[in-house]
Amino acid sequence: MSSYIVIGICILLLLAVVYISAKPISMGIEARREIQDQKSNNKSKDLNYSSDVEEDITNSKTNLSDEIIKLEELKKKGILTDEEYKQAKKKLLS
Repeated sequence: MSSYIVIGICILLLLAVVYISAKPISMGIEARREIQDQKSNNKSKDLNYSSDVEEDITNSKTNLSDEIIKLEELKKKGILTDEEYKQAKKKLLS
């Protein structure tokens, strides 16, 4: 009879511990999910930023090459001397 009482008390204590700890456990799980969501949002922002940077680099390379081509055409037409062409090209590349 006393063993049933001890088992009953143990079961009640176990239920009390589970009930008391359920809220902090659920809060921890929710916090972990929020952290993972923030990380995924940061990654998507980083991806968007890197694609913007790559696009800017591509545009600047295209613009740079266009400018060099224009300078070369001016040199071929005789508008620019060799020295002026070299200076302008050096300025663009720096």
